[in-house]
Amino acid sequence: MPVTVDVWFDYICPFSLIARRVVAGALADRDRNGTGNGDGDGTVDGEGRVEVCWRPFELNPDCAEEAGEYPRGVWENSVLPLAARYGVALGRPPGRVLRRSRAAFTGYQYAAEHGAGTAYNDLVFSAYFQQGMDISDTAVLALLAGRVGLDRRDFRAALGSPRYTDRHLRAVAEARRVDRVSMVPTVAIGSWRVEGVPSTEQIQRALAGARARQTPAAL
Repeated sequence: MPVTVDVWFDYICPFSLIARRVVAGALADRDRNGTGNGDGDGTVDGEGRVEVCWRPFELNPDCAEEAGEYPRGVWENSVLPLAARYGVALGRPPGRVLRRSRAAFTGYQYAAEHGAGTAYNDLVFSAYFQQGMDISDTAVLALLAGRVGLDRRDFRAALGSPRYTDRHLRAVAEARRVDRVSMVPTVAIGSWRVEGVPSTEQIQRALAGARARQTPAAL
């Protein structure tokens, strides 16, 4: 059975974007070293199978919609150095710093249902942090959905559907109640867990430990 990597994230959290890159890089390193056979994201097939589950976690579900400003000291002293360390291209903070990400996550539920969740996530993160787009705007989200092959009209309808909003809210409630998630990013592999951005080495050690626990001891 595959080892599962659970990653709780929020689109408006730059550290979630960095963690996404770190996880993908750790899996890609396994592929190059012959311990996996995949693309660094999603499911890695082969002898050491790994399944990555990207789990939405809305940081500010009850916050008002209006935008604010990103604390410049945090961006320059914490976000940018860590992003540079892992090769994530970031410049200025988003021009319109959002306080919540409900619409984008509702769209994610629709995209995931149609097999485009990973590609949608990539575009939403890039649109917000690297292109300065407003991911609370339904027109922007529909544009991104079209780029991953989804029908824009159906996607817009999904954004207004309680079906997908309720699915998102249930996922967040379960994360808080069952998984005890309180911040993003949170990364878990078996019993190993870290709040914040893990290192590539931490992920690889946790994967090796989880795989070893699955392997029966030699008689």
